[in-house]
Amino acid sequence: MNFDISLKSGVNVIYGRNGLGKTTLLHIIANISELDVDRFNHLKFKKITIENNEGNKIELVKEDGVLSILINGQETGYERNKATLSDVEKESIRAVIGERAAYLPAFRSVLERMRESSHYGYEERNKPEFETLNQAEMQAMNIVLQRAPYSVRDLIQNNVTKTLRCREWFGSFVPFVRYPSITDVVSGLSDEWSSAQLSISKLEQKQFETAFGEIFAAIAKGDVGGDHLDQAALLDEIKELVAADDGHVQGPNRMSAYLQLVDIAEQTDGNTQKYGNILEIYRNKLRDRKSSREDVLSPINTFQDSVNGFLKEKHFRIGNASPTKPRQFRESHVFVEPNSGGRYPITALSSGERQIVTMLYSTSRTIVKTGCCLIDEPELSLHIDWQRIVIEQIEKQHQGRQIIACTHSPEVGADHDDRVIFFEPFASSTSEDESDLDEAIGL
Repeated sequence: MNFDISLKSGVNVIYGRNGLGKTTLLHIIANISELDVDRFNHLKFKKITIENNEGNKIELVKEDGVLSILINGQETGYERNKATLSDVEKESIRAVIGERAAYLPAFRSVLERMRESSHYGYEERNKPEFETLNQAEMQAMNIVLQRAPYSVRDLIQNNVTKTLRCREWFGSFVPFVRYPSITDVVSGLSDEWSSAQLSISKLEQKQFETAFGEIFAAIAKGDVGGDHLDQAALLDEIKELVAADDGHVQGPNRMSAYLQLVDIAEQTDGNTQKYGNILEIYRNKLRDRKSSREDVLSPINTFQDSVNGFLKEKHFRIGNASPTKPRQFRESHVFVEPNSGGRYPITALSSGERQIVTMLYSTSRTIVKTGCCLIDEPELSLHIDWQRIVIEQIEKQHQGRQIIACTHSPEVGADHDDRVIFFEPFASSTSEDESDLDEAIGL
């Protein structure tokens, strides 16, 4: 049995009943994008052809159990279980398939809890494949093991453990797994928030330094008045910019100097002395500060807004829950605020809500350069209303990239009529091919 499918740029929703091979289609794309051609020794097939819209082609052919790889009709030097694809051949495959796919498997609910149960799994770490996969992932990230931060090594080793365990549970054709646990999400978002705050602090420090230089220059020139400037309007704008600061959610701020300036200016408001040029310098620095903060925090706020699009009577937050108290746990950076008050960790969300968080995180944040996004059964554990909008939200997180979602739920493609592709494999003329389907793509 065979199938032939044409995919578009942007969103593709592949619809078909269970058991036809939609999952195997995603695994084919994922394994090729990982350059893991050895995986295809675990799949029974005769020929797989992948062609992009420029006519470049990859062919995988298996005869008498022997796998051959051809690129644009030219056979490669591939030999089983040996790293025999040259760098040029790997680049040629990349030219056809793109970068590594971000893969969201149907068994993701298992992965969301796996870090807690399999952290540094002893059994997996003692398998010979562990070190091979570990080194391959390091190379994918272009880092050296000895120089990698502990958090990166920890994440990679956890992903290798997940991959080996999933291949044991779900079959050897499962591609490399980077799908995060909820603990990975909390850790990653906390680190991202801390990094953003550090960047903001550096920007603010530079702005204060330049403000000091500009103010000193104005004083030295005796040009502080600025008769053409409206001091009252400048003060009002400075107050608005200070009040608009979102430090309650995003963390501690350095507004005390600006607030002190406002107090001093208001106390001397009745005097005839003019200091409009000084106020203008501060006003401009506050404008720059606001713009800089928005740029740095934009990815965090976009992610936060996407998650909140699914929640009712509560809000997903990234930031300091209580900026007046010292932080004791990194989880305080990522939490949920019910409308009724209080807060609780995201681990207390429902299974569907946690899945939304991990799905959006997986598609928008990855440790390797990614190409297309592959989603197997996005409807799992999701409320029927969410099934209609989940692809839209993933598209926002994965902008400009191809999305391939396989589903048997009509709700997933309801808002993407022109993007729905019906998956209908057709029978070959030989019974041998039908046997291949049962073993190879009946997932």
